[in-house]
Formats: sequence, C-alpha cells, structure tokens
Amino acid sequence: MSTPIAGFEVRKEKILQDLSVPDEEYTDLSPKGSVDAGIRDLIHNINQIQGLVTTSSCAGRISVFLEGMGKGRESNVTAGRSNKGTSIKGDDSKIMKEEEEDRESPEQGQTQFAPTGGKANGKWLFVSHEPVEIDLAIEGTSLHNLFNLISRDGEIGPIAHSGSLRLVRFHFEPMILHIMASSLKHAQPVLAAATAAGFRESGIQSLRCLDDTKSYPIVAVRSSGLALESIIGCHQHHHGNENEGAAQSLVSEDYLRMLLAAANERFKINSDRRERFWAKLQELSLGRPGDVSSRKAGWENPEARRLRKREEGLRRSKAASEERRALQSRGDTLADTHSEDDGSLILPS
Repeated sequence: MSTPIAGFEVRKEKILQDLSVPDEEYTDLSPKGSVDAGIRDLIHNINQIQGLVTTSSCAGRISVFLEGMGKGRESNVTAGRSNKGTSIKGDDSKIMKEEEEDRESPEQGQTQFAPTGGKANGKWLFVSHEPVEIDLAIEGTSLHNLFNLISRDGEIGPIAHSGSLRLVRFHFEPMILHIMASSLKHAQPVLAAATAAGFRESGIQSLRCLDDTKSYPIVAVRSSGLALESIIGCHQHHHGNENEGAAQSLVSEDYLRMLLAAANERFKINSDRRERFWAKLQELSLGRPGDVSSRKAGWENPEARRLRKREEGLRRSKAASEERRALQSRGDTLADTHSEDDGSLILPS
C-alpha cells in the first residue's frame, strides 16, 4: 500500500494525541463524553494501520429518548390550531438525524461535554453502550423505573394538539464508525471489510479528495439492518411549561422486556460483526487475519485452521500410502526370497 501523504500524518498525529489522554480526563461531545469501552481496542488497532485514523465512533447503543420541542414545534404550540395543517414529519426526521449525531464520540480534539438533554431540547431518559442485564425478579425492579417512565395505569387519556406532543422512543443502534483514510486506495480495504462483515450500509462519505489535496476520504462503517426503534411513551406540553409532568408510558412492562431482550440479542450480533470487520480489515490491509483483542498463543482463524487440517490430512494420507507401498514391496521381496529358498532344497535326480 502507498505511503500516506504528510498532511494526513499531521492530522492523524493530532487525533492520536487527543486519544492518548487518560480515560478519567478524556471527554468529547457525545452524551457519554468519552470513547465507548467496547470499541477502544478496535479503535486502537485501526489507528496502528498506516494511512487510517478513526474520527468518530459508537460501539452500539440502547437508549430511551424523549424528543424535544424544537423551534418548529414551539411555534405550532404558540399558534394553536391556526397551523393545524402543518406537518411535524420534518421535525421527526431532524430529531432522528440529531440523535445519530449525538451518539458518535468525536475523536478530533473536542473536549467539552454535550448538554445532558441532547439537541433540540430533547432528553436522554436512558443510555447504555453495552447489553443491559438486570434481575427483574428482585422486588421493585422494573424497566419503567430504569427508563424513567411513569407506568401506564388504565386509560391513556386525551391526546392534545400534535404540536405539543413529545414522543418517547426506544432505540437499539448498532456500531457506527468513521475512519479517515490517506487516499482512496487506503479507504478501499476498509469499505470492503465493512461490507463483508455485514455493515452493508457503509460507504465513503466525501470524494472532495479528488479535487482538494487537503481533503481525505472518510469511510462510514454502519448498518441499519440491526437497528430497532419503537415508540413507548409520550410527554405533553402544558401551560407553556414543556418540562411540566413526566414521560408517560404507552406500553406494558412485558412489552419493554421484549424490546430489551431483542436489543440485547442484537448487541451480540453487533459484536460478532465488529470482530469480523477487524479480522477482514487486518487481512486486507496487513495481509494477516486478526481480531479486536490480542489472540492467545496458538490461536488461528477458522479458514487457516481448515487449510491446516486439510494439509495435515493430505500428509497423513500420503504417509499411509507410502507405508502401504513399503509393506507391499517388503512382502514381495520376502515372497521372492522364500521361492529361492524352496528351490534350493530340490536335489537333482
């Protein structure tokens, strides 16, 4: 692979300096404020490859998000029913985009915490970057409490004008990773590895590098197929105070348990894909297979093991064939010797 250009190396060095800050001191603009533990080894290993550097990441996430009012919604509430024909579909798509931006941990030197409430006045009711395992058999333990929701009790009641309604969404989002490459040649194995590992919505975000020597391609490693989303509650605006009251659940405890079980299962699939991505990337970029963590002595990947077993089988088969031929040859020699001995006992008449 070609040598990275000097400008890229300068930018990579700056990013690596920021990442070298001790965990207790490092912060960024993601809601969590730091690089996810489940992805640190992968980031470290990718950054050891010549011509590549990670720029943002999220290991995967289970979250419960209360969407914000946003400027568009505030105007709808103020105007009352005079805007009854106004759709909030655009606001929904904007919120989803903002949530995705929030979940990525920038690794480019930004060192300030994001507001706890996220963007557009929304609020994170719950966030976990690893599978959520809780003992629901313990008395008083419930997912409604964990997700900061008021449990549904009887009728939901009347729903006010849509402009004042804020939805509570349960999400599972798989790994997303942005990797800057020194050139398209360096980016190609990243994209190939991502696609082969199951991150099928991966792609190169910008091709400005074709016209601008100071720009570099960025590969987005992502997969929407594993994502899971469900509306589980709502919060209504009252008397000009959008924070009045709490998020009301619209679903049962059993429904929340089902969602969490599905999300935990997808976390496992997400982890398997992440391992496959690194193994394939290392194979394509460095010519050898590997995984996120250091392998134990003697470890070999499945394909190498299959080839080794096949070669061992061929060697054993060849050795057995040679041994049979040797035995057969020895038997023929002994037979000839016995024939000669028997002939020597015959006396002439």
